[in-house]
Amino acid sequence: MKTPLLTAVLALLPTAALSATAPEGVPLEVRRGFFTEADIGVFFTVGGLNRYSNAQTYLQLGVGYDISDRVTLGVHFGLGASAANCFASYLPGTNECARSDNFSVVFADVTAGYLVPLATRFYLVPKLAAGMSRLDLSPTGTGDPAEPQTMPNAGVGIGVEYATPLDHFSVGADVMARYLIGPNIPTFAVFPRVKYTF
Repeated sequence: MKTPLLTAVLALLPTAALSATAPEGVPLEVRRGFFTEADIGVFFTVGGLNRYSNAQTYLQLGVGYDISDRVTLGVHFGLGASAANCFASYLPGTNECARSDNFSVVFADVTAGYLVPLATRFYLVPKLAAGMSRLDLSPTGTGDPAEPQTMPNAGVGIGVEYATPLDHFSVGADVMARYLIGPNIPTFAVFPRVKYTF
């Protein structure tokens, strides 16, 4: 008695499945809202007596929110290092820097970006950044070189972003220039980005 009913229900299942919206041909909606990102790339300083530092690893973590389809705000924490670039003077008769020519740079910045569409799900993203920096060891000044320096920074950047077909994930790449106000040190970071939007 129950077998014909079960057979009829099973026969109708493919029809019910076909009535659902097919995934093919449905345009992907780019997800916007709260996001996190992780970036790893290279970092260097310019200026100084050696003109530029050796490239070092740069790590950046961030959280933010897409205010609209075009405007994004975030807070980013970055860590880089300047290697072999003297921002003081050489000791008399030597090529030895009077202060440390190797130091780490920590950034805590508020960033704003504007997404300019270039193609479907592909954007050019100019950015502004401002915040605080911490240098350890101290490359300039007259105090104890072992004492870290804290100062404001301001920067501009340009990047690209692609909202992948994999929901939640965007990838991109940025070039960010920041100026350390006080010791007057220009810094550059170049890094790919991986962004997850909730």
